[in-house]
Amino acid sequence: MGDIDAIVVGSGPNGLAAAVTMARAGLRVEVHEGADTIGGGSRTAELTLPGFHHDICSAVHPMALASGFFRAFQLDRRIELVVPEISYGHPLDGGVSGIAYRDIDRTADALGVDGRAWKQLMGPLAATADRVAQFTNGPLLQVPRHPPTAIRLGLRALEQGSPAWNAR
Repeated sequence: MGDIDAIVVGSGPNGLAAAVTMARAGLRVEVHEGADTIGGGSRTAELTLPGFHHDICSAVHPMALASGFFRAFQLDRRIELVVPEISYGHPLDGGVSGIAYRDIDRTADALGVDGRAWKQLMGPLAATADRVAQFTNGPLLQVPRHPPTAIRLGLRALEQGSPAWNAR
């Protein structure tokens, strides 16, 4: 162990990014993973039926391409992120489900009476996705580059679940 400069616990995306960054800076790095496979929250496995793959921990990685790490190492040239037409679904009581499509209008239509409120929440964020990614991928304590986007994101987050939101 004397020849190791840093030990990273966990081989998820953040742990591997930290290990790569330190190794590129010349440190000798060792990664330890407690699970049988690497990948942390970005792992996929056949959990129910043969050939039917499930995300083990997460459902969607929409910000991966916007991350500074991803861009710095030009991972978009070596990794293909498959973005399905349906981003995720959630089963609800009564045998129905909510489905989030890549298209905001299609998702809103599928949500029926709740579609208008959902589109009001998500539409402005999707329209400024690059700015939202810059804000959320940056340091926690910072002056936002685009204050209106940061304010809009914060207000939308606070608004959810409030009496005003639920009255829509």
